[in-house]
Order: sequence, then C-alpha cells, then structure tokens
Amino acid sequence: MLKKCLFGWVFFFLLTACGFHLRGMVDMPPWLNNVAIVIQNAHRDLGPLLKDQLQAYNIKVSPNITQADYLLIIEKDSSQQQITNVSASTAPRQYQLFYDVQFSLLSKQGNTVIPSNHVISTRQLTVNNDRILGSDSEETLLYSEMRRDAAMQIINRLSRK
Repeated sequence: MLKKCLFGWVFFFLLTACGFHLRGMVDMPPWLNNVAIVIQNAHRDLGPLLKDQLQAYNIKVSPNITQADYLLIIEKDSSQQQITNVSASTAPRQYQLFYDVQFSLLSKQGNTVIPSNHVISTRQLTVNNDRILGSDSEETLLYSEMRRDAAMQIINRLSRK
C-alpha cells in the first residue's frame, strides 16, 4: 500500500516537473485583453468558437473593431480531403480530412504582434457505402470538431506570445 502511494506521488511530481498541463489549461499573457475577432474569408462558426474560448480565459472580446486593443484576424480557412484507402471495386473507403486556418494578431496601432500563421487540424473518415447518409453526417461532425480544435490551437499560439 505504501509503495503504491509513494509511486503515485513520484509520478505526480514527475508530471508536474516536466510542464504537463491538461488540454485547455494555458496561461494567457496579461497584456492580451479587449480583442476584436475579424473573420475575413473563413467559416462563420469559427468566430463564435474563438469568442467563447477567449471569454473562458477572461479576455474581453469587443464587438467593435475601433474599441479593441488587439485584432485577431482570421485571414482564411480551407478544407481538403485526400483518399487514403480504396476498396476492391476502387471506391474510396477512407479519407484524410484537413482543415487549415490562417490568422494573425495586430495591435490597435496596426503593429504586427503575431505574423500570419497557420494551424492545421486533421481527422480520418471511413466511408461505409451501405450507410452513405451516415457518412455525410459524420463528415460534417468531423469538420465541426476540427474547427473547435483549430480554435483551441489558435488560443494556444496566442498564449505563447
């Protein structure tokens, strides 16, 4: 019993010593506050996802660009599919999905805080020809999940600056 307890504490201290953090637990810089999100050529769901993430870290998100101290500019996003597996009848069975977001962070004065940067999220989609409607809804769900992941990656990049 004592060995198990001791092992647990040693494991805990090793994890904390290496800088391990649970997903979503990042330290945002104190200067980053009052941000406006500018969506240029990206999916409309990305803005609310970023807004929710920023507000979760107590960062004020301004709806008005002129009142914001920083502009988080979502320059563009793109999604692609790549066939990774085909069936014996040469029908695609598996795809690799890619979602790429390009963003930058500017100060109110127009100075570049974070230059144009990319985050990429990937998922794998297996297509079942017997359930083609289910595969379509699964693809939609995967892209939605990839947008959430991309929003979290952007927040992580903001925390490193």
